[in-house]
Amino acid sequence: MAHHVLSLDGGGAWAVLQAIALKDLYGDVPGHQILAKFDLAVANSGGSIVLGGLVENMTPSEIINLFNDQTNRQAIFAPLPPWENLLSHIPIFPKYSTEGKLAGLTRVFGAMGSRFLSGFRGKGWVQSPNGQDVKLLIVAFDYDSQRARFFRSYSTPHGATADDVPLVQAVHASSDAPVEFFDKPTEYAAHRYWDGAMAGLNNPLLAGIVDLMSDGIMATDIVALSLGTGTVKLAPSTVVPPAPLALTQPPTASNTLNDLKKAARCITDDPPDMATFSAHVILASVAGADPTQVGRVVRLSPVIRPILTNGAWGLPSGLTAEQFQDLTQLGMDAVQQSEVDLIMALGASWLADGAKNQPIRMNSDDLSSSLGEELYSAAKARWRALCAK
Repeated sequence: MAHHVLSLDGGGAWAVLQAIALKDLYGDVPGHQILAKFDLAVANSGGSIVLGGLVENMTPSEIINLFNDQTNRQAIFAPLPPWENLLSHIPIFPKYSTEGKLAGLTRVFGAMGSRFLSGFRGKGWVQSPNGQDVKLLIVAFDYDSQRARFFRSYSTPHGATADDVPLVQAVHASSDAPVEFFDKPTEYAAHRYWDGAMAGLNNPLLAGIVDLMSDGIMATDIVALSLGTGTVKLAPSTVVPPAPLALTQPPTASNTLNDLKKAARCITDDPPDMATFSAHVILASVAGADPTQVGRVVRLSPVIRPILTNGAWGLPSGLTAEQFQDLTQLGMDAVQQSEVDLIMALGASWLADGAKNQPIRMNSDDLSSSLGEELYSAAKARWRALCAK
């Protein structure tokens, strides 16, 4: 009997792309109807906000509007007071208030926000295709123990118990990207937390799959949909034929400021392909399948990358040169309406097979897929085929 996993990456305001994909996959239906397609939903950071929206029974359009409404964005990315914000233009200094974020999340979430995760089970909660409670797993990083923290709505045979933590507090902990974004760790019940990306779980797919397998679910019974928030991959400077300078990965000078900036940002990327590829190999190997062939993991996430066609590098269709360049520089906070509009344009291009889909594994030279679908439509079709089995 198949167990369906929904995995939602972190990525700040870029998580609106997940709501766009869910709307296209399942229609503009209440969130509980979407959750009912899965046995486990695992999320980090921006993805946990999307998951919270589904738990609140929002439709994908309502979740899109949550990100598209500037009042909501500014409530979540609450700026620090002016006297504390003087250094925020330097990448290693925070821009936003952790306490303000909690107030913003509490405002945009409804009654479900104050409900303990342990309460999302039993009578009245959403049932999975297997007739069981839909499980919720939100990942974070324990600031003091420096270990991953799993907030679960369920107990496990290996000793973990369902968490008496309000949904909004779990989302708050999971979405607290440190250093250049929020000014301090979140706090709840004498514990402090950072974003789950600090535990290497910005793409939380592997955490969800391992949690199921440790509970005795067979690898052959797991199918997974991994929804990302976009990633940038420009042409290598050594590639042949060479790409135009605007489409080539620029070198970065190594100095203290740039190194700190890279260290702060690298944890909020996948890194591209790593989590989905690892999950794919584990499921294939345990099931005795060929890991060089597509299997039971589908990845849906746009890649902002140039396209090599007939020996020439060019832009993806549906995006102008200016939009492409702006997207390569856009941060995950994307507070301004023009920035969100840019992400929405990327989403439209992606769904129309203009901007490429992130495959499970990508060739490093021509950026093509070596495993998995590089077109959204093909990945969507394979997910539907897996669900029909």
